Amino acid sequence: MASTAAAAARPELPVDILEEIFLRLDDAADLVRVSAVCASFHRLIFNGNFLHRFRSLHRPPILGFLFDCHGKDTGFSFYPIELPHRSASAARALARAADFSISSFLEPIPYYWHVRDVRDGRILLSRHNASHNWWSFFEYLMVYDPLHCRRVQIPPIPDDLMTTMVSNKVRRGFDPFLVPAALDKDNLSFQVMCNMVCQHNVETLLYSSVTQEWHGVASISTASCKRLNPHCQEERYYARGCFYWVSNVETRMLVLDMLEMRFSMVDLPPGSEGRDKAVVEIMEDRVGLLILGDNTLDLYSTLRDIADHAKDWRHDHRIRLLDDYFWSFAGGVVEGYTLLVGLRQDECKVWESCHHKEPAPNAHYFTLEVESFVVKQLCVLKIGIAHPNFLYASFPPPFAPPRI
Repeated sequence: MASTAAAAARPELPVDILEEIFLRLDDAADLVRVSAVCASFHRLIFNGNFLHRFRSLHRPPILGFLFDCHGKDTGFSFYPIELPHRSASAARALARAADFSISSFLEPIPYYWHVRDVRDGRILLSRHNASHNWWSFFEYLMVYDPLHCRRVQIPPIPDDLMTTMVSNKVRRGFDPFLVPAALDKDNLSFQVMCNMVCQHNVETLLYSSVTQEWHGVASISTASCKRLNPHCQEERYYARGCFYWVSNVETRMLVLDMLEMRFSMVDLPPGSEGRDKAVVEIMEDRVGLLILGDNTLDLYSTLRDIADHAKDWRHDHRIRLLDDYFWSFAGGVVEGYTLLVGLRQDECKVWESCHHKEPAPNAHYFTLEVESFVVKQLCVLKIGIAHPNFLYASFPPPFAPPRI
């Protein structure tokens, strides 16, 4: 009886103070637990203004990755992260609530849908109509919100724009990708870009969900960027207002400045040729470049205006990775994390010696937090069963807003 009276006598904290306390919780799972304490906490946390502030202050956690399911109608699958990762429970909640099986509303074979990009809770899908001529530039595109089961079909590029932009019909590449959301990431509008690589030029087009129109925004001669070859292993990254295309066999990379809508070629640090690389965001005024060596991972950086400071690469950090592994990047860079894959050298040698007749070796996947350079194991998969294409970051339900 005395404890009840004492509790009643304690003054309640003002709502604005409670809100500031709860905003300092960086894990949405902790907010769920707090909301279950009492009805007033629940009302405060699930208020739209509070959720908007929380999402603007905290990065969504990595909850898993997407990979293509070759030969299946579904096109792709979601693999949630598991314990002991902190966000394992949120990943399971996402897997239960989201619809990553797209076969229910997309046409089956011969229209194969594949993941082309993942960003801000949206998935960009594409398919190629086998009945069309092989040189047909445009692949069917769709933007999909798996958590809220919303989708938008992207209209084809108009013929008049195609005729104006493309001087020939020799197709060498079609690279669609999502534009990062603005500072207000709760906005339902989105943009899609695509690079069309033809014989003499690379044309970049932009689609806006607001205007529902395509526009040509940038162009570069293929003579200036010979590295844009569909047979090269190129990866696309975004950092500090620019897109970057990096090849592991070249000494330069292609940069698209989104503010000026201008292409440029940038020299990479000496000795990086033949190494696996990834572009990352670090400090506000600098862009980072991760380079994998022989069981080492190096971080170089240069000023944000990379086109003017390409020769000013600075070596910032190095860590040693596990010995006796072959290392590479996978899954891109999402919310300050990238994915590393390691294959045991002895298992690979046995597999190669028996001409792939023995069971495939295990692929060990690790997340790397760029800010802290902390590496944590994510999962182990068999080669050939699944290859992660994109890391997937999202606030878990019910904290994730609709994205379309």
